[in-house]
Amino acid sequence: MSSVPSSVSDRSTTTPDYQALYETAPVAYFSVSQGGYIQMLNPYAANLLGYERDALIGQSVLTIYPPGAEGRTRALQVLQTVQQGEPVEKVEMRMACADGSALWVHLTVRPVHDEDGTIVRFQSIVTDITDRKRMQAKLETNQEALASRVEARTAELERVNAELRAEVKERRAVQEQQQRQLAAMDAAMAGMSIHAPNGDFRYANQAHATIYGYDDPEELIGASWRILYNEHEQAYIEDEIFPALDAGEQWSGDLTGLRRDGSTFPVYLTLTPLDDGGLTCICEDITARKEREQQLELYTRRLEVLRDIDQAILQAQSPADIAQAAMKRLHHLVPCSRSSVALIDRSANEGTVLARYSDGESMLDSGVNVPLSHFQFAETALEHDLHVVEDIRSVNQTPLIQQLREEGIWAFMTLAMRMDDTLIGIVNLGTEDPGCFTEQEQRIAQEVTDQLTIALRQAQLLEQVQQHTERLEQRVEERTKELESFTYSVSHDLRTPLRAVDGFSRMLLNAHSDQLDDEGQRLLGVIVESAQRMGQLIDDLLALSRLGSRDMRSGPINMEELADDVIDELIRAHPDRDLAFERETLPITCGDRSMVRQALTNLLANAVKFTQDETPARIRITSDTEANVPTYIIEDNGAGFDMTYADKLFGVFQRLHDDDAFEGTGVGLAIVERVVQRHGGHVAAQGTVGAGATFTFTLPKEGATSP
Repeated sequence: MSSVPSSVSDRSTTTPDYQALYETAPVAYFSVSQGGYIQMLNPYAANLLGYERDALIGQSVLTIYPPGAEGRTRALQVLQTVQQGEPVEKVEMRMACADGSALWVHLTVRPVHDEDGTIVRFQSIVTDITDRKRMQAKLETNQEALASRVEARTAELERVNAELRAEVKERRAVQEQQQRQLAAMDAAMAGMSIHAPNGDFRYANQAHATIYGYDDPEELIGASWRILYNEHEQAYIEDEIFPALDAGEQWSGDLTGLRRDGSTFPVYLTLTPLDDGGLTCICEDITARKEREQQLELYTRRLEVLRDIDQAILQAQSPADIAQAAMKRLHHLVPCSRSSVALIDRSANEGTVLARYSDGESMLDSGVNVPLSHFQFAETALEHDLHVVEDIRSVNQTPLIQQLREEGIWAFMTLAMRMDDTLIGIVNLGTEDPGCFTEQEQRIAQEVTDQLTIALRQAQLLEQVQQHTERLEQRVEERTKELESFTYSVSHDLRTPLRAVDGFSRMLLNAHSDQLDDEGQRLLGVIVESAQRMGQLIDDLLALSRLGSRDMRSGPINMEELADDVIDELIRAHPDRDLAFERETLPITCGDRSMVRQALTNLLANAVKFTQDETPARIRITSDTEANVPTYIIEDNGAGFDMTYADKLFGVFQRLHDDDAFEGTGVGLAIVERVVQRHGGHVAAQGTVGAGATFTFTLPKEGATSP
């Protein structure tokens, strides 16, 4: 095999090699502007599509794709993808020929950047993959067509002979054109090469040489492809790639290249077999892409660590659990063999080891309190958020430092945990390799430390809240016992003398009323009435107090049936009243039926009471159909109330009207609010003096569990 001469003028002697690349090889080459217009194409590309080469220069790249999802629409998607800087590898789609026909191709497009990273154009490689059976079908014609084609072929050969005579005159023009093609390949951003059947280089452009660490592509001419790969990659290429090329298939994929200086790097290759047994190669250094992938993987792992810390906060784990989990995961992001978290108490001049994670044994266990003097860099952490010691032999040899040296720790990083400018703790990371903490690893450690600080502070607050809640629950339990004792006293100690007062007053009024004058009888009647009101008040207070301790028996409640029962009961209780109830469709709820009945009875009885001066008294029960939970509304045309005092409406003994005008104990609405709240609902009221009132309350959905 002859080598390629160094002078440009002498390269014409290698015409068959470039003719194989541009006309014989099943690869078409295009250069497209950033805006999507064709800047250059090789002869094979023009021949493949049936165009004169100059006819496509300057045309939109969409011109060579047929309409439809598999043609122009797909091509527009590819163009938009590479305009965003992403390469497109081996996309299968259709291309339009000049004669209106279409063929199937594999399309590979990569953006080309200038020195500042701006995309200046796109390099495209197109391989014809039209079904070979279709080509064979065209060759299998019947006998009649064969005779006709023989005759046509004879005429064509005569025409070709005439063209060949003219071709001699055009030889120089062709050679000049090939030189321009060679210049285009030399200037290409992607590495390009042509190899002989034995694998030796016939041609390599400058980009190919530069990618593999060579100054001049002439250094590769005549050399074997093996000099660009180590033994492991050579075996892979021979066992996996060459069989595919021998079968006439194109191969694309990642390999590990070997530079001239012995260093390795990731490279992406596209290999296409030639008819003479050789092949063409297009290569790209993908080191930057691999680094981006590694950065993305590292970033994902960082997010996972931060997510785990957040999950620990949501799960209300203890500070020690959170710190232990954070240190364990931090080892996957920052190379260290020992890590610990310690909380600092400046007032006590000591630190508490909250958690540690180590590959070996440590002198400190979690939960141990040690003097601050044992923490070599605690004072430094007071002034700096991050402190790195690349070699601990350069610092004072405290007992802790000596222990670290015995464990094989030679580099140290301390990070301050601050909350509101106050140092609450420190994070220590140790490694066996001096000076190994990079700036990126320091940033990662600081980010995890900041998140850990928030998590620990949150956990401490949660512990404080839990302790406070336990104290409150204890106080509530004590208050509940006191209330039960008071309720017992009211129910037994007060009701007995009250019944005596009521009974003896009635006996005196019935048996000896003739011995009393009118004023005496009136006063005795007041005593009887007051005793009855006090008895009702005691009953209401007992009912209110029992609501807090009574167990709830939840189940589905048909509110329409319940409302109808209460309405019938109220109508029978007030036969002399003109009561006009209107009940619309009500949603089913879930709760304690007896409690809900008591609340509904109190609300409807309240409406009956405050409409006593209206004829008829109109009371309407409806629901809010757009609410997310069952919402019930009770409206009346009664006395209403002043919204200025609405906040007192549901309080015990709170009455917004004259006692003489409307009877009551002032406990009924308080019972309503307590029942609704125990079911996890809310009750509210709206009113206008003299224009009625509206009460709204919510209850759980059917199937829900009441609190």
